[in-house]
Amino acid sequence: MLSILIPTYNYDITPLVKELSKQCIMCNVKFEILVFDDGSKSKLNSTNQNINAIDHCTFKELPINIGRSATRNLLANESKYNTLLFIDAGTFPKHSDFIKKYLSINDKVVLSGGMTHLKLPPNKPYKLRWLFTKTREYKVLCSSNFMIKKIVFSSNSFDETLKEYGYEDVLFFQNLSKKNIDTFFFNNPVIHGADDDANTFIKKTEFAIKNLINLLDDAKIDKNDQKIYRVFSILKKLKLVSFTNKLHNLLKPLFLKNFNSSYASILLFDLYKIGYFCYLKQNK
Repeated sequence: MLSILIPTYNYDITPLVKELSKQCIMCNVKFEILVFDDGSKSKLNSTNQNINAIDHCTFKELPINIGRSATRNLLANESKYNTLLFIDAGTFPKHSDFIKKYLSINDKVVLSGGMTHLKLPPNKPYKLRWLFTKTREYKVLCSSNFMIKKIVFSSNSFDETLKEYGYEDVLFFQNLSKKNIDTFFFNNPVIHGADDDANTFIKKTEFAIKNLINLLDDAKIDKNDQKIYRVFSILKKLKLVSFTNKLHNLLKPLFLKNFNSSYASILLFDLYKIGYFCYLKQNK
């Protein structure tokens, strides 16, 4: 028995739901698919309402935006089966036996299938998001594609103090690890659609860095586990934080020009992130 839970925001989720439903039927598993839109008020939701006509599938528009973490928790609370599979909008199973592979492993409490990128890179200004998935997200635990026993999730839910994008999954999996609840990573990815243009992705990244700083300040995440903080610590020892901040502000237009081009650089993206981190720490 499987509850598939999909948080979404301003996105046509029907192709994903139809594919997952088809795979569940082929596996002859008792299932439900719940999709909650987090108060986007999107015109796309008129299309998403068609999901309610698919057997065992439900689409619901939340009246207000409650945040990514709270939406995931609400989905879990309203699910009725003992195994939860979280999948994000904007992704799609790479393989036609995606559900079968998850169901074939029944001795793990938490499973993560990972994420991969579109085979062909998109045109500008979508190249940066594609590059990030290709070079960084393929080997990390993420909330976009994981299965967990409901009884475990009930006492280890997402931190609802995080309202915006970023680091809610890092915190979630670290909290599981602290309780000696291991996440088994295996090759069963979803493909990220690279739907965010460069400016949207940069905005989300900035939200994520703000979240990270708050989590570090509250000691919810170990500083030593975060590469960006380790780099910041080196700059601080060398008394280069202020210089890095000024350089970031000076070069920001050039960074953004690169990110919106067909030659977006992941190295420049890393430099942008550490510069923005220094900017926030300087102005906190």
